[in-house]
Amino acid sequence: MKKTLALLLAALLLIGIAPAFAETADPYAITEPITIEWWHSNEDQYTEDINVLCEKFHEQYPLITVIPRYIGSGTVLAENLIAAHAADSVPAVSQVNVGYLAEYFDSGVCTDLEPYLEAYGVDKNDFVKGYRETATRKEDGHMYSLPFLASTQVIYYNKTVAQNEGITLPEKWEDMDAFMQKTTKFNDDGTTARWAMIFAGWGAQYFETFFTNYGVEIIKEDGTSGVADEKSIEITKQIREWIDKGYCYWAYGSGASTNMRQHFWDQEVFGVVHTCSLITTYRDKINGAFEFDISGFPAVGDKAYTLLSGNHLVIPKKASQAQKNAGFLFANWVTSGEASLFWAEISGYMPGRYSAMQGEAYDALIEKTPAYQGMFAGVDNILPQDSRTYYSSCTNEWMKSLGLIFCENAPVEATLQECAERINEILEDL
Repeated sequence: MKKTLALLLAALLLIGIAPAFAETADPYAITEPITIEWWHSNEDQYTEDINVLCEKFHEQYPLITVIPRYIGSGTVLAENLIAAHAADSVPAVSQVNVGYLAEYFDSGVCTDLEPYLEAYGVDKNDFVKGYRETATRKEDGHMYSLPFLASTQVIYYNKTVAQNEGITLPEKWEDMDAFMQKTTKFNDDGTTARWAMIFAGWGAQYFETFFTNYGVEIIKEDGTSGVADEKSIEITKQIREWIDKGYCYWAYGSGASTNMRQHFWDQEVFGVVHTCSLITTYRDKINGAFEFDISGFPAVGDKAYTLLSGNHLVIPKKASQAQKNAGFLFANWVTSGEASLFWAEISGYMPGRYSAMQGEAYDALIEKTPAYQGMFAGVDNILPQDSRTYYSSCTNEWMKSLGLIFCENAPVEATLQECAERINEILEDL
């Protein structure tokens, strides 16, 4: 699907783009009532909250009415936005999955936001570092999007068990062995009664940085894959050993996410690796049965990185100047201050600005769901995803191979070598 979108985006470069607006005394002024559309991919459970956001915005900016439109999944929305761009019929604001942003920036789909940031005095350094890098086009260093649905990978853990049994989450990777041994509980017949950890293996973003922090290079500088190199073999064997001992398992295949979460809610596992955007789901499902908290990944040396996921907001380049002005005011408002904390509370996605992570509204959020504090503590360890169009094809091959190794006992070295060869074939075809 990304390849199809890339071709569509490339075709758009051949289409002339009209000047964004005529010169005026104040090109960013809102001088008369305007109604704009916000295209999004947030499903039905958020409809009421989205309407509340738009109403709150209208109260502060009475000349601007925002009509939210659910377009479909992230992929469907991406396809519709490209089609709208080609037809010169774009919304004023649209969500875009972070995986598509770099292509959109380079293909002229999105408005350069630098003049707007300057006009409204928005401090770029207030955006969380990894989010700002994702929003920035490398070629000119300008921001073309604002982070809205920011998420990353975290470890949810049973804080009640941790306190009762004196379990400390490992801060360093070398502490993982002792943690696994202490935390796992076995039945009399030797089967696992409680796993120490479940690793999410159905999406590369969930486990990739465990490996890259360790020194694994998915794609090396010489243009070949490092998934079969020494470091990769070493950490793969280590995780395989933990699985063989019954300390943990690799969640992969049909129902993997659902089953993993149920094990956690039933207290059959101490900790699980998942997206922070489901924090409200975890909170509501646990419903006070035990206290939970969130931790970042154990560090390898000074590396404890995770990857940015989610969506940003963009202003389509072909929108009228009046649409752009209103669209930027809305995008800036909804991604900052109390509006972003409101969205964090109902959705689990993180605010994209440091300034939102302080003050009375932030304190109220932490009081209601203390685990947010652990989630926010690691924001500077969140890295942008690799935006190269072929990267996901490579990591998908790797993900499937790890599934064979961890779930079907495939031989480590031979399976990784075969995987590296398949990835190299992808890279050779570029």
